[in-house]
Amino acid sequence: MYKIFNSKDELIQESYDRSELWDLYKNEIFHEDWYILKVIPCRGCGNDGEEQHDAYGISTGYWCDSCYNSNKYPYRKDRYDTIEHHGRGERLNDDY
Repeated sequence: MYKIFNSKDELIQESYDRSELWDLYKNEIFHEDWYILKVIPCRGCGNDGEEQHDAYGISTGYWCDSCYNSNKYPYRKDRYDTIEHHGRGERLNDDY
């Protein structure tokens, strides 16, 4: 999804086709300050999403705030045990 905004951050048009927005700019709104923003939808509801990460910085995808703070978000937000840091399971190297 692409969205075109004016200098006041007002949404002018949205489309799945960036070239359609470019045609709109060339033909109708060329006199205004504007920008095109690529929006990635939320994995929970389809609204505008932001990239979220777990406690270790690993991306869990794009989620809106309401889905991230609800039970729709299936990933852990706290730190969890790993082999490297908490000694669970076998070691990944031969340094004893």
